[in-house]
Amino acid sequence: MLKRPEEYKIGRLQAPDPAKIAQRIESWFARHQRSLPWRAAYDPYHVWVSEVMLQQTRMEVVLRYFPRFLERFPTLHALATATDHDVMAAWSGLGYYRRARMLRAGAADVVERFGGVIPREVEQLLTIPGIGRYTAGAIRSVAFNERAPIVDGNVSRLTARLFAVETPWLHAEALVEQARSPRMLNQGLMELGALICTPRNPSCPICPVRTHCVALAKGLVDELPRPKEKPATRALNIPLYVISDSKGRVLMRLESGPLMSAMYHLPHGDTQLLTGAPLDAQRRELLGKVRHTVTTRRIEFEVWRAEVAKRPRAGEYRWIDRQTLGEIPHPSYVRKALALLD
Repeated sequence: MLKRPEEYKIGRLQAPDPAKIAQRIESWFARHQRSLPWRAAYDPYHVWVSEVMLQQTRMEVVLRYFPRFLERFPTLHALATATDHDVMAAWSGLGYYRRARMLRAGAADVVERFGGVIPREVEQLLTIPGIGRYTAGAIRSVAFNERAPIVDGNVSRLTARLFAVETPWLHAEALVEQARSPRMLNQGLMELGALICTPRNPSCPICPVRTHCVALAKGLVDELPRPKEKPATRALNIPLYVISDSKGRVLMRLESGPLMSAMYHLPHGDTQLLTGAPLDAQRRELLGKVRHTVTTRRIEFEVWRAEVAKRPRAGEYRWIDRQTLGEIPHPSYVRKALALLD
């Protein structure tokens, strides 16, 4: 249950009134918001793409990919009618590739069931492939300026500290109910979490809602939110082979496993991570090592210049011109590995 204002009696702390907090955050956001491309017109399609890209990806990376992705798929209909191959190629390097497949599937679903118009009701949004509670709330509030709570990592941390709670959704709902502009409030919450109420060393002295923060008053800022137990990570070492032909093309294989399905990767040595039989190759020169993280796996790739010891089966591998690498879907480690040739 939400605490009543009179239950907070901590020194000079002002009772964390959702209406006052919402007003302060909206005012702060109006003055200090970052200039981001999807904020130019709040087009629902742009907002949707940006929210999917921002999941588990740093802002600076998304800012590089977002314009290129929209240039390739300028409208929802263009994305809906694209092939998985084209979408994955445009997504290459962003990681967590299931997001791209679900985004394309969601776009196709909107075209088929909603006539190409993204719905604004949360209940309808939740029926679209790839849209969960957070994304539905983000689209409804940010794109349409309608009331809906959103709780990403930044909002969860900020709300947990403001109210000294472990259940941020209830308080996020209370805040958005008091917002003059749900769009400004929710983006302000995310912006504050990203820029000021950071996981470590938050800038409490310049926070616009510091006088309402229960965690700050109680000295609990560094303890909230409580850290979740992380799954154990697994270290892997995988040899990759860079095999070139007389035209300078490199040999690559289309992945079919669960982690990087429909992505082209370099031939590999014995491993349980990538599918397909390891290529029989003769190692000639160690070019270097590349580190990569996939879910709970920390991988160190040894990149070898190699020659084919036994011709691969027809159709299993393909010669790829490095200049056209951007036209095919591939994980970011492939680009890093091939850069060792330069």
